[in-house]
Amino acid sequence: LSETIRWEAEQYIPFDVQDVNLDYQILDPGGADGKAAMDVLLVAAKKDKIGDYTSVIAQAGRVPVVIDVDAFAMQNAFEANYDADPAEVNVLMNVGASAININIVCDGASVFTRDISIGGHAFTEAVQREFNLPFGRAEQAKRGEAVEGAQAEETRAVLKAVTENVLLEIQKTFDFFRATAASDRLDRIMLCGGGARVNGFVSALGERFGLRVEPLDPFRRIPLDAAKFGVAADEAAPTSVVAVGLALRREG
Repeated sequence: LSETIRWEAEQYIPFDVQDVNLDYQILDPGGADGKAAMDVLLVAAKKDKIGDYTSVIAQAGRVPVVIDVDAFAMQNAFEANYDADPAEVNVLMNVGASAININIVCDGASVFTRDISIGGHAFTEAVQREFNLPFGRAEQAKRGEAVEGAQAEETRAVLKAVTENVLLEIQKTFDFFRATAASDRLDRIMLCGGGARVNGFVSALGERFGLRVEPLDPFRRIPLDAAKFGVAADEAAPTSVVAVGLALRREG
């Protein structure tokens, strides 16, 4: 099987197959209902990119054992903390600093993933440009905190303009999913990442797509010793989802 998958994968990978590391997960072994084909989730990553990550880990005095993809780490954290209805289609969305990871999950399987190369920094930079603020104060302003040199109403207008651009990219993702999937159903968005705290973003997301938007809490069932790490659980939760999902992995 692994030899066959490597041969099949070449037609889907825009690089020399020798330059990438491949891994796969069988989603549906086939054979049922007269179906001959097998559904396989394929992941390919360039070896030099993996090398960049593993060298940082090695410099920190650790030995890398498993490397995962943000979208799938997010799914691990979701499955460990929630009992999802198998029929429900959940959009897991991590709004990071420089990218948004989207993983659409149904019945325990990832049915669609996409990374959007815009994130929380776009909001910060827009506020910095508009009001000539340093990075720290712009970060506060985008979360709706009162900041000297930026009127609340003007800040909201700047954030709304960036939100529109982000929602447009998310809309394209959903449109592409609906055009390629067997069903166009989406039930709720489970949101995480630092960018999820942008003032007005959650309400704008719910209004645009008519979906329930809920925070994806990685500590819903996994206890966090907040005092040990010097953080408040509700403050740490949005930015800890991918880390918790990675920590749930083990070799083999």
